[in-house]
Amino acid sequence: MGGTGMTAHVPTKPPEARSTGSEAAPTAAEVVGDGGSFRATVLGRLGRARSWIILGVLLGTAVLLGALAAGSGEREPLSPENPAPEGARAAAEVLGRSGVEVVRAESFDDAVGALQGPDDTLLLHDPNTWLSAEQLAALGGGLADRTVLVEPGLPALTELADGVRSAGVVPAEPDGPLEADCASPDARAAAEVSAGGFSYRGQGTCFPLPQDDGADPAGIFVTTPDETVAVLGHGAIMSNGLIDEHGNAALTLRVLGSTPTLVWYQPTAEDLAVTSGPVDPRSLLPGFVNPLMFWLLVTALIAILWRGRRLGPLVTEPLPVLVRSSETAAGRARLYQDAGAVAHAAETLRAATLNRLAAAVRIPPGSARSSVVEAAARRTAREFTDLDRLLNSYIPSSDAQLVQWSQELEKLEQEILRP
Repeated sequence: MGGTGMTAHVPTKPPEARSTGSEAAPTAAEVVGDGGSFRATVLGRLGRARSWIILGVLLGTAVLLGALAAGSGEREPLSPENPAPEGARAAAEVLGRSGVEVVRAESFDDAVGALQGPDDTLLLHDPNTWLSAEQLAALGGGLADRTVLVEPGLPALTELADGVRSAGVVPAEPDGPLEADCASPDARAAAEVSAGGFSYRGQGTCFPLPQDDGADPAGIFVTTPDETVAVLGHGAIMSNGLIDEHGNAALTLRVLGSTPTLVWYQPTAEDLAVTSGPVDPRSLLPGFVNPLMFWLLVTALIAILWRGRRLGPLVTEPLPVLVRSSETAAGRARLYQDAGAVAHAAETLRAATLNRLAAAVRIPPGSARSSVVEAAARRTAREFTDLDRLLNSYIPSSDAQLVQWSQELEKLEQEILRP
């Protein structure tokens, strides 16, 4: 190309060098991507997603902390380490500041080991009944000088609180607190406590519920005659949320702080008694189960053979099936006749007649029956009382009366519809 003063266009992809004997002109370098480095690209994308990354880190931290808190047992109701309203950390700390050593037993062995010293009080809260009768008997074998059972079930009452029996759930009727009304010094010091939980009956029943049937009084706090065992049916009075109400704090501190050491034991699933070997489930069944299962198996086989036999080819029928209205009416009439539903059939005829008469005399369907009767009386010149009895008050009591009454209704319609 000659030097004509024109600027040559350089394409993206250089053309092949011509065999002119001279060297080919240098071509422009090809650029891939946006021209930035890998590090700059990554940092730019991270900067644009900064807010989402921070939100994800905060969310993950919150979930991790919640899982750790839930796994630590600090959310267990009435736990001495639970600061939530359903926990009992406040009562445990007050007892500790008052000179009572609060020992948290993590297992059955820990509870037995902590009760070896003198002047011990055992607080047992086992709402799920994890402990067996043997374990409860071991705890009640004179290990503790005083035992406080919080909302105990039947096994705990049987093994540890002789003479105390359950009386059911406290009803929701008592709106105010319950008064002590007993000779126990701990209950009299509290005077009154919050109502709720479960009630029990025993020789030393305190904070009784209102009774109307003359039965033995039932209360939420019961002690044995020697007051070595106390049953507290409303464990929530020890919780952080209710301990400052009424005399809840006084009762809690006096019952739990009567000895220098308090062993706070809340059994878990790990305290379940381990058997020597796996139990055969069939050994737990009564003796009649095996013959019964064999009989049921034979019956099932007979039923399969009976229902599985060939019933012949299937019969196809085009759908939908059209049924005449007269057949439907006749079938319904037979059902009424078989059931002896004379009154029901009469009401059906009465309603249909009133609807047709209302349309014939130009009265809206939603009008009162008296309006239809008045219009029919004007149209037929009959007495209002006669038509009112015919259309409203008359109820046939037999099939013959029903037929005769229906004929009278038909005659009345013909008179009104007659041009």
